[in-house]
This record gives sequence, C-alpha cells and structure tokens, in this order.
Amino acid sequence: MEACQRRGLLVLVTWAWMFIGSALAAFALALAGGAPPTLEGVAALLNSRPYLASYLEVVGVGALPLAFSLLCRDEPELYGLRREGLTRSLALSVLLAIPWLAPRVAALLRGGLEYAGFGLTFPYNLWYALLGVFAYGPLEALFVVWLIVNTDIALGSSKRRISPGLVVTALAFGLSHVVASPQAGVLNALSVALEFFLLGLVFKYTGNSAGPMVAWTLMNGQVLRLAIGCLK
Repeated sequence: MEACQRRGLLVLVTWAWMFIGSALAAFALALAGGAPPTLEGVAALLNSRPYLASYLEVVGVGALPLAFSLLCRDEPELYGLRREGLTRSLALSVLLAIPWLAPRVAALLRGGLEYAGFGLTFPYNLWYALLGVFAYGPLEALFVVWLIVNTDIALGSSKRRISPGLVVTALAFGLSHVVASPQAGVLNALSVALEFFLLGLVFKYTGNSAGPMVAWTLMNGQVLRLAIGCLK
C-alpha cells in the first residue's frame, strides 16, 4: 500500500507497461497463432488478423490501471464513474466529437467508407466486434482518465481544470501513436492529443468520465474498422 502513496511511480510504470505489455502480448499471440515470435511475424499475424490487436490493447492499456486501482482501493468516483454530472458529460463530449464524427458519417452515407471483412463466423465475429469496441473505446478513454487523475495527484494539481496531468497525458498519449501507429503519421498523433485534451477537459469540468468514453468510442476510427470488419 505504500506504493499507492507514490502515484508518480505508478504513472511511470503504467506508461512503460503500455509498450512492454503490448509487446509481450504480441509475441505471445504470435506463438499461439503459429507465427514466428519476431517483429515480422507479429506484423504479418496482425495484418492478416487485425482483430487480435484488441488483446494487446486490453493487456497494455487496461490491465495495469485496473490492477493498481484495486490494489490502492480507489473509489470508482475518483475516475468519474458516477451518476453526478452524467448529462453534462455526455452532452459536452458528443458535441466535441461532432467535427471528427461528421465526415465519417457523411462518408458512410455516401458509401465511400469501405472496410474489408475479416471472414469471422458466429460467435467469434460478435465476440471480436464487442472486444474491439470496448478495448479501443471505453477502455482506452478510461486509461487516459486514470493517467490524468494519478498524474495530478502526484503533482498536487488535482483541483486545476487545465492541469499538468491533463496537458502532459493528452500530449504523451497522442504522440505515443507515432510509435503505435506509425503508418497514420504525426498529424494523426497530434489529432489524438487534441481530442483527448478536450475530452479530458470535459472530465475535469464535470467530474464524470462517461461522456469522454462514449465520445472516444464514436471518434476512434479503429473502433469502426474492427466493428465493421468483424461483423461484415
């Protein structure tokens, strides 16, 4: 429990695990899937079966914050999991999501947004669709909220709206996409940073994280790709 007083250490370990845990899970998947446990083998496996990447997200992003929260006996309300502020959180978050969501909806209506199917059959298609939506939507948003909260606790800046925890976490998570999704480019990484800065600001203002989780699920292109690909 002494470690729970050192929130800064937990934050650093969580950032490191995002990369280390994801890499370990990727090599484990390669071994389980009969692919060589190399970077090339992992890349080939995920290119052919992209829905498996959801497991990397659960391990690298979701596992440690959940474990630390249980170990420290944190109240869910600390991370905005409560009824208070729900309506404002949802309204503000969805409003902020519109500029990112509108072009995608327009493309869908025009039939101009095509995603390849993954050839999964029931019940695997449903399982991987739900897993992908959860992992890259609410879980990823909660991961960022967890980092904002614990960074601010470590720095003594929890009461500030535009806090160091918010700014540093949004920027670092956005730039991490340069490594995690190099094919998407720097502009995508900066866009993710801006999106999470705005959604994090909603969380700080309302004290509720439901809105950011819903909005990020709608905004994240990976969610749409996996949902359509698994169910197609």
